[in-house]
Amino acid sequence: MKEELIDYGLSDKETRVYLALSELGLVTVNQIAEKADLIRTTTYDVLKVLREKGLVSSVIKNKILYYESANPEKLIQIIEEKRRKIESIMPNLKRLKTQTPEKPELELYEGKEGIKTIYEDILNEKKDLSAISNTNYIFNISPFYVPHFIKQRVKKGIFIRLLNEKTKESVEMMKNRDKQEKRETRFLENLKDIKITEYIYGDKVAILGTDPKNPLGIIIKNIDFAKEQKLMFDIVWGIAQK
Repeated sequence: MKEELIDYGLSDKETRVYLALSELGLVTVNQIAEKADLIRTTTYDVLKVLREKGLVSSVIKNKILYYESANPEKLIQIIEEKRRKIESIMPNLKRLKTQTPEKPELELYEGKEGIKTIYEDILNEKKDLSAISNTNYIFNISPFYVPHFIKQRVKKGIFIRLLNEKTKESVEMMKNRDKQEKRETRFLENLKDIKITEYIYGDKVAILGTDPKNPLGIIIKNIDFAKEQKLMFDIVWGIAQK
């Protein structure tokens, strides 16, 4: 029983005193101390704590102080009382929780396989995309997987708004196939030298570094960050070439 009482919330010494009282009945502090294998002064301190918890009572007989343990049902009553108190403040606790800023979750992936993992996450989320990309760089690091990603994205019904560099190749590869690949593409001249691709989807932002020698990707999960990135994307989207 000792282990269970400790799990309940009693300390080792409190458990020893409570079990001693339960076994001995109405007894003096000296008898308790001997049974619990504690010194007398320590036993007094423990009895005081147990009495405050409602697990021990005392009575004076012939000018001698005796102690006895409360009915074991008191243990259950204490738990139920604690539960009622927590339930009474639960609405306030939940309200405080919703007011707490969400902590960002950050995942780092390296290599071409890491890039694939990020694309799989995008597909699994099934959220429409806002993306800034350089077609040339992103196809160079995954020439076989990126077309597969596009097919799977279309199959899952994921629409993408894409800001892309404007070259003859990108127009042929992307703009001319927008309708069949569930995409709207717009262009920014300055993207031709940028090796970063960014996807905004749901409460996540994925940033891919497309250096062929060291491809890497980061997924940031944070609704506020995603909203801000989406806002900036919308601003740029509005001035991009159709």
